Amino acid sequence: AGETTGDRLIGHPDVDFIILTGGTATGLNILKQRPDVFLAAETGGNVEGSVPDETVVLSGVTIIGKGNLAITEFIPTEERSTRRLPLLLTTGRILSQYNVGAQTRRTENMAWHSEDVLEVHPHDAEERGIVDGDWLGITSRAGNTVLRAKVSSRMQPGVVYTTFHHPGSGANVITTDNSDWATNCPEYKVTAVQVEKVSQPSTWQKEFVAFDKKQQRFLRAEQQSEVNH
Repeated sequence: AGETTGDRLIGHPDVDFIILTGGTATGLNILKQRPDVFLAAETGGNVEGSVPDETVVLSGVTIIGKGNLAITEFIPTEERSTRRLPLLLTTGRILSQYNVGAQTRRTENMAWHSEDVLEVHPHDAEERGIVDGDWLGITSRAGNTVLRAKVSSRMQPGVVYTTFHHPGSGANVITTDNSDWATNCPEYKVTAVQVEKVSQPSTWQKEFVAFDKKQQRFLRAEQQSEVNH
């Protein structure tokens, strides 16, 4: 059948950085025979950003050449805890929900994570009279939201943690606008906050729930209309 793109790349001594823009078979073949090659799969077929003039394209495979690594200066965050905002909030994801809600959240994964909660160290919880299930108002320099409490020794004293898988939780309502100077990656790991017991979700969260229910009614009505026709 003749020499394939993968064969040509495998035999290319100067190739150590490849971006695959079409299919995965070639990429897998390359990795098996050239484990020293760095391969980045791009399923959309487009390579973001500019590429050097010497870039070579072979049947859907873009060869950029050797990667340029540079040491960047570490710049500490400007975010600081204060007497008014004495705790540090960090956010993250959990495995069962990783990217499953990026589009519609109409998956069964919600059975494993029905809501985002705020994990609080027992010391900080005792100081504030917090027990599991309490509604907690979380205030930062950027905004405020309300989550249920989960007392957990996973966190260090002075640090609280939540996930951001449900839009109604509003985790990113309270994170700051700070970002990394080199990559512009948002700083979701360090936000000074205050946490206190409240009696109910915030106003914007109530409005979000009402809006969501309204949209779900529209969706069910449209689906029923399609069935009838």
